[in-house]
Amino acid sequence: MATKSTTKLSIEMPTKEHKKLKILADAMGISLKNFVLNALEYVLYPNKKPNKETIKAIEKIERGEGLIHCDSIEDFWYKAGIRE
Repeated sequence: MATKSTTKLSIEMPTKEHKKLKILADAMGISLKNFVLNALEYVLYPNKKPNKETIKAIEKIERGEGLIHCDSIEDFWYKAGIRE
């Protein structure tokens, strides 16, 4: 059985931003690693086609359905339930 080769990625960032990323990942029910990989998926796999669920979500957003307006990043954190 073949095993996947892995490597460790280490980056420095302000503690405040790291905490926010961890909170967002936790709110999505995923690890910070998966959160970062999801965010970079388009860059890592530019030719990958979205699945039907993603296409429907994109179409819904393009029609303006279910969108919540935020006046600032602080307003976003508040509406997302992540208060500083």
